[in-house]
Amino acid sequence: MSLLSYSFGVEDLNDDVSLALKKGNAVELVKLFSDKLSIKVLAQEDLMSKSQAQAIIADFFSKNKVKNYTTAHTSIVNGDQQFITGTMDTNSGKYRISILIRSNLISGFRIENE
Repeated sequence: MSLLSYSFGVEDLNDDVSLALKKGNAVELVKLFSDKLSIKVLAQEDLMSKSQAQAIIADFFSKNKVKNYTTAHTSIVNGDQQFITGTMDTNSGKYRISILIRSNLISGFRIENE
């Protein structure tokens, strides 16, 4: 895979992540997850399967209606990992979102109070 095609893949993934977060769509977001991932949603933190993660994120979105999501920073780490941070504005407040991407799949996802 050339660097150019890798870059386009990363861009597409960033767009997909951003769109899913803006819509508060757990189903679309989980499609981008690796089979097992480290997840933290407020006080709950663990290594989970996609289905476990989807249930927790769907529950968060049902209790916190998303108004907007904005990516604050994106960086490539060690050449094959990407780190994305952003802010999610909901009806119940603002949350910091942190995402770790490895091999074009989300392997770490955090929602924390801002």
